[in-house]
Formats: sequence, structure tokens, C-alpha cells
Amino acid sequence: MSPPSDLDASFVLVNDGPAKIYVKTTPVHPSMREQYRPGSSIGTYAHDWSARGTGAPLRIQGRHFVDGYGRVCSLRGVNLSGCSKAPANDDHNTFPVGADSVTFVGRPFPLEEAPQHFARLRRWGLTFIRFLVTWEAIEHAGPGVYDLAYLQYIRQLLSMLPSYGLTAFVSIHQDVWSRYSGGSGAPAWTLELAGFDLDALEETGAAWLLGVKGGGHEDAERGVWPTGYSKLAAATMATLFWAGDTFAPKLKIQDKNGNMVSIQQFLQDAFLAMSEVLAQTVGDLEGVLGFE
Repeated sequence: MSPPSDLDASFVLVNDGPAKIYVKTTPVHPSMREQYRPGSSIGTYAHDWSARGTGAPLRIQGRHFVDGYGRVCSLRGVNLSGCSKAPANDDHNTFPVGADSVTFVGRPFPLEEAPQHFARLRRWGLTFIRFLVTWEAIEHAGPGVYDLAYLQYIRQLLSMLPSYGLTAFVSIHQDVWSRYSGGSGAPAWTLELAGFDLDALEETGAAWLLGVKGGGHEDAERGVWPTGYSKLAAATMATLFWAGDTFAPKLKIQDKNGNMVSIQQFLQDAFLAMSEVLAQTVGDLEGVLGFE
């Protein structure tokens, strides 16, 4: 249960003395004026989550998001977007060949198309975005090798959000561990570190890959992909990531410093390093509220 915030109470206690009324001095939103007409302040009925529409950047206060006017903000919007789980040069016919040379530049859409999509979302009132990225998109070429072109692309894309009154939280997305085990998320080399042969996963039943190879649309195939969580590939990788020290203590990987470390430590260190690179790339942008 979330801890209560000072917005849940009408007063606060000071120095164990009597209760005092807590009054916060904040700017007054135009809607509080008698002559205010809905939509007149920003030219649209959609929420404007940029600083010009909220009086100041949104901040966290207790369990709430609060704007510069002291209002609790309920953020609602859309997922952007499912296509970000697969690379722009994805080829169902050759999958999983070329796992280290994929590119996610242009996912969810090319920069030149962004104004059209962002303007449409604003018109529809969907001004809060869950922006999907994957570990694979950033670090597909190998441990510690980051796709700088992709990072620059998402920085340029997310930099455009305030111009449309949009804001986003960036979600490092994962389903069934990786595309190479039937979902999305981790790069192929993570499975290879554990000893998996990418070309044998489907034939041996270690993963259900039809959904990432263009299938999964027939009635008999729909909804099958989540079963991949309990198949050998994804289940093994989740175990190694969270509990490799316990269940595979002898499986060691050489890290960037030449030290032999457990696969659990190697995978977690790699994921955290990638996450830090992502945060350094877009975390300072006005349109980025946070990360998941």
C-alpha cells in the first residue's frame, strides 16, 4: 500500500504541538477564474502536460504526481508502441540470423512522421505516453556495445513531446525474456552466454517462436505466446538473471575487466549499465517524466 502523502490530510503536526492548518501558496490556474472558458487557456480540451500547461514540471509528492498549481494529476494515455518490440529491418524468413546487426531506428515511427502522430494523439486527448524501448534495441551488437544511432533517434523523438503538450515515461519492455525465446526484450547474446543455440530453440521445443516470425494470428495460435514463460529458454534465462548464483553457481562469464563472474552478476550488471546509458541519454528531457 502506498504511504500517505500530505495531500491526503487537511493539516500537519509541527513539533508535537497543536494541529496547524497547512496552506500551500501556489499559482492559481486560469480555470479557477469565473470568466474561464474550458479549453481557452491552451486551445484544446486535452491535458497539456508540458510546463506551460501545468505551471511547472510535474513532481512527485507522496504517492501523487502534482503540478505547479498544486493539483493532483491523473495521467492517462497510450502505449507507444507495440512495433517497438521488433527491429525496423526484421526479416521473418531469416530469423534469427543477423541478431547482432538489427536496428530499431525508426521504431515506433520515423522522425519525419512524428509531428503527424503526436498531433493526432493530442487531438484525441491522449497526452501521456508509455514509450517502449527494449534492451535489444540498445545493446544488440554485444555486451557493452551500444547502438548510438538508436539512442540519438529516441532523444530527438522524445525532445519533440513538449511542443505537443505530451509527456512520457520510458518503459524498458520485456516479454518472455527475448524475441529469440518468443517475446521481446533481451538481446540474443544473453541466451548464447547461457549456452543456447538460437537455431535449435524452436525445433527442440525450448521456445515458441511462431509469434515473432509473423504468425500467431490464426485462432489456434492466438494467445499461445505467454506459454513461452514456462518453456526452457525463457524459464532458464529468468532463473539465471534472478538466481543464477544459487542454481548455476559454476556458470562463470568473463567481464569487461577480465574477471570471471557469475552469469547472474554479468547479466544484471549489463542490464543496469544499459539502463544507465538510456537514462543519461533521455533523462534530462522535459518530456520524460521517468522510467519503468
